[in-house]
Amino acid sequence: MKNIINKLGVLFVALALVFSSCEEEQIVYDPVSGQTVASFSTTSVNMGVPSEGTSVDIEVTASTQSDIERTITVEVDPASTASPDQYTISTTSIPAGEFSGVVTVQGNFDALPEEGTTQLVLNITDVSNSNDITFGDQTLSISLFRECPSAPTPGVWTIYMEDSYGDGWQTTTANGGPGITVTLSDGTVFEVGLCTPYEANGYDCTGELSSGSTTIEIPEGIESADWYFPGDNWGEISYTIVAPNGNTVASAATGEGVAGPIEIDFCAQ
Repeated sequence: MKNIINKLGVLFVALALVFSSCEEEQIVYDPVSGQTVASFSTTSVNMGVPSEGTSVDIEVTASTQSDIERTITVEVDPASTASPDQYTISTTSIPAGEFSGVVTVQGNFDALPEEGTTQLVLNITDVSNSNDITFGDQTLSISLFRECPSAPTPGVWTIYMEDSYGDGWQTTTANGGPGITVTLSDGTVFEVGLCTPYEANGYDCTGELSSGSTTIEIPEGIESADWYFPGDNWGEISYTIVAPNGNTVASAATGEGVAGPIEIDFCAQ
């Protein structure tokens, strides 16, 4: 019986040593005076910028708190392809007692390339009043690009038309053919062109034979407008399409008009 008690005593001592050892190895992180790790909440953002401009807020987190406000500092990485006129960076602070703040980036539509994207790469370089600071995901890549509307601007659109030979438009045949058609999302169809003297025109064409202009009016609420050019039989036709704001949104020089859809630059309207 004595032997059993001694064995149990040894077992209790061993277990006590194990539990004591486990407690000693526990590490409790100090969110106030511990090392600060600063990171962006994401590493990449696609930022489409409409003509009226837009901005995006990117969260910056810190692993520690502070009893005073801390300023977030970011710098543009040399790997950036975006030019300074294409964006504005507004850095804010991490409020006292909080773990995060934001960096705001605003895109400048007018300065962005008409096609494709440009890259703005940012690095976190400091969070003021933080202990022994290090960085996690410190690099953020923002892809900036123009976000163009798909709907046409309501108002009066002007189409300027010319024929280098001076005998009106012959689009699909040697003597005539249809004009440019514009089909709206509500089913309305406009047709424009210079009249031809060689055959009866099947639409309300413009009477001048060398050059002329006409207008169409697109009402409010139209979601899309499809423009179509029928062709240029003799290689003599040219045209220019101007949006209500006065900007040219499509054109074809003499002989360069190819039968098919006309690509309208809705970013310029």
